[in-house]
Amino acid sequence: MKKNLLFILLLIIPINIYAKEAKTLNKSAIYLVDSESTNDLSDNSYDTYLTINANSNIQIISKKDIKYVYIMYEFKSINGKLKTTSETINLNKDGFIHELIKLKKSSKGVTLTYDEETIISEIHVYGEGSLPGDVQTWTRDTTTDLMLFSTHSDDEVLFFGGIIPTYLNQGKKVHVVYLTKHIECKKPKQIRMHEVLDGLWTSGVRDYPTYGILPDQGARTKKHTKKEYDRILKLEKEQVIKDKMTEKQLIDFYVTTIRQYQPKVIMGHDVYGEYGHGQHIYNTYLLKKAVVSSADKKYIIDGYDAYTIPKVYLHLYNMKNATVINLDTPLEKYNNRTAYQVTQEAFKKHISQQKTVYPAWLNGENNEYTKAADIKTYSPMYWGLYSSTVGNDVKKNDLFENIQ
Repeated sequence: MKKNLLFILLLIIPINIYAKEAKTLNKSAIYLVDSESTNDLSDNSYDTYLTINANSNIQIISKKDIKYVYIMYEFKSINGKLKTTSETINLNKDGFIHELIKLKKSSKGVTLTYDEETIISEIHVYGEGSLPGDVQTWTRDTTTDLMLFSTHSDDEVLFFGGIIPTYLNQGKKVHVVYLTKHIECKKPKQIRMHEVLDGLWTSGVRDYPTYGILPDQGARTKKHTKKEYDRILKLEKEQVIKDKMTEKQLIDFYVTTIRQYQPKVIMGHDVYGEYGHGQHIYNTYLLKKAVVSSADKKYIIDGYDAYTIPKVYLHLYNMKNATVINLDTPLEKYNNRTAYQVTQEAFKKHISQQKTVYPAWLNGENNEYTKAADIKTYSPMYWGLYSSTVGNDVKKNDLFENIQ
């Protein structure tokens, strides 16, 4: 009888089966750098940052228990220590510039110190519970299914737009590699280093990207003639020399990444750089060389054996025989939003690019686009099979056709 009564009570008494969300403690916490108060590390803005000297103390004191510490470095993470009254945790375990630390035991105070000078944009603290969706907990995979070679931070959600959520929805692993590194300004402020992570996270990517090694350079032309293509390619090669970097270093960078992750499918930019961007052109030029070099046993990269990529696609390549990816189908893992809608949301994370021509290209001049099919110029739906070891596409609607 007692068991039956208990069962009935369980049915009629509401039970909260969901873990509570971890609350941000920023507003109530005190931030001190060498005993001086600051708001620059907790103002939810990438436009403010602090240079922290080696062995300086960052103290965060909270009225409520801290369980998580979320650090957003400006350029790179630096080795250091996080200490509470009960534990010491090494910082920079994975090399992520957005680094999440989970304390074993909650504490009302934490102290951070670094071995070298570092620049930090934000440090957020959270209490017990399930972290908000925008707190990034990156991983680093050792293999991938699909590898995108994006030139700049935002190209992956523009000219590759919708590809990422489409294949993550199918359970594929996706890894993004960038040519540029966005650390070209003299002053220590690189919002695009943050924007790329925010955009990828919104797209559903959890595998930490490979940041590039070449400084960002502007577009030089919008023409697509063969003559212009050759001229721009020559200019980009000259720029690489000015940046004290050899072409072989760039190809080695790509070959190393390909051999490390061994992707089944690779995607690159239009050979003519979409709207004629010189670095887009140079990126695909490098990628084509890297594809050949990766498969060459005589091309030596210490620690990595030769690897042949099963399929390589280039944007807008061989349009008469293109593979067309539907980006306008509702995706189950994204609450039935389409890949195009997810991409629109991800691009909004690229705050520095919102006053450029790209929002109109992606959304329409008056935000009239409702689907990816509305994009008529440099459509992200069209991809040409540049090379394949598994035969030609027949259905031409899936990058993974003929791949088990």
